[in-house]
Amino acid sequence: MNLFRFVMTAAVLVSVVCLSGAVNAAESGQKKQAPLALDGKCAVCLVNGKKVVAGKPEFAVVYDGQTYLFPSEAVKQKFEEAPEKYVPALKGDCTVCFAHHDGLRNPGKIDHISFYEGRVFLFPNESIKAVFDKSPAEYADVDLACDGKCIVCKVDGGKDVPGKPEFTAIYQGLRYQFPSEAVMQKFQKAPAEYVAGLTAKQAAVSSSPAASELVSISGTTGCAACEFGVHPKQNPDELGLAVKSDDGKIYVIEGAHASHPDLYKSRFQSLKVSVKGKQIAHKGKFVWLEPQSIENVK
Repeated sequence: MNLFRFVMTAAVLVSVVCLSGAVNAAESGQKKQAPLALDGKCAVCLVNGKKVVAGKPEFAVVYDGQTYLFPSEAVKQKFEEAPEKYVPALKGDCTVCFAHHDGLRNPGKIDHISFYEGRVFLFPNESIKAVFDKSPAEYADVDLACDGKCIVCKVDGGKDVPGKPEFTAIYQGLRYQFPSEAVMQKFQKAPAEYVAGLTAKQAAVSSSPAASELVSISGTTGCAACEFGVHPKQNPDELGLAVKSDDGKIYVIEGAHASHPDLYKSRFQSLKVSVKGKQIAHKGKFVWLEPQSIENVK
C-alpha cells in the first residue's frame, strides 16, 4: 500500500513538473514573440511629455510584435486609440544606421533618445544620436514605406496613389500610408501578403530588360555623404560623388573616386556634369548609378 502511494505521488509530481515546464516554455515563446518595447517605459509619456515613465505589467498592449507598458489604464487607452502616434520610429531601431547601411536594423536604447516632429527616435550610442540631431530631416522619414504611396493600390491595381498621414498603419516598424480608412483597413487585415506582393512586383521590374537600359542625367556635383547622408553601394566607405539633377533626384555615382579622381576631388564646387550609366538601386529621391561616361558641361 505504501509502495502504491509512493508510485502515485511520484507520478503526480512528474506530471506537475512537466506541466510547469510546458507552461514556462509557452511563456518563453510568448516573450520571444512580443519582446518588451522601450525597456518598459511608457510610449505615450515619451511623446506627449518627453518624460521617461515606467509602465506596469498590468497595463500592457502588444502592438506590431512588441509589448508596451503604461502607468495606468487611462494612458493605455490613449495608446490604443492611435498607436501609430506613439510607437518609436522603426520599432526603436536606429534610423541613421538604417539609412546609411541599406536597411540595417540596429537596435537603439532608451538612454539615447531624440524627439523630432512629435516622434521618438532611439540610437545605440550618443555619437550616432548626434548625427541625427545635426540633420534630423535627413533621417526622420527613412521608415516611410513606398515613399508614402499606397501599397494596396500598387499591389492590387498597379497604380501609384499618394497616401495621407492621417491614414497610417505600422508594420514591422515601417509606416504605410493610404488614401482612405477603408484602404488602410484592407492592408491591416493582411499586411504580410501586401508586402510580399510588392516585393514580387519589384523583383519582376528589376529583372526586366528596361532596368538594364542606360539612363542619361545632368546636374551639379556634390558630396553624397557630406551633403545628402548617403554612400555608394559598392564602396560604402567612400564619401561618394553625387549629382543633383534638374528633377530634384540625387544620383550617387558608383566608383567615381577611382574612375574620375579629379572630378571627385572637385565635387564640392557644384560643377555641371552629364552622366550616362545603369541604375543599380533607388530609394526615394536617391538613385545609384554605375557610370558609363561622365562629362563636364560648360
